[in-house]
Amino acid sequence: MTPSLANFLYSLLAGLLIVVIPVVVGLIFISQSDKIQRS
Repeated sequence: MTPSLANFLYSLLAGLLIVVIPVVVGLIFISQSDKIQRS
């Protein structure tokens, strides 16, 4: 594996950790704390 390919994969992993996971956790938290009341 070339160094540029390794850096590309590491940047994808870092983007996943920095962007995707906090967004998913935030959406789950909001969906649990702001439930819609249905009669």
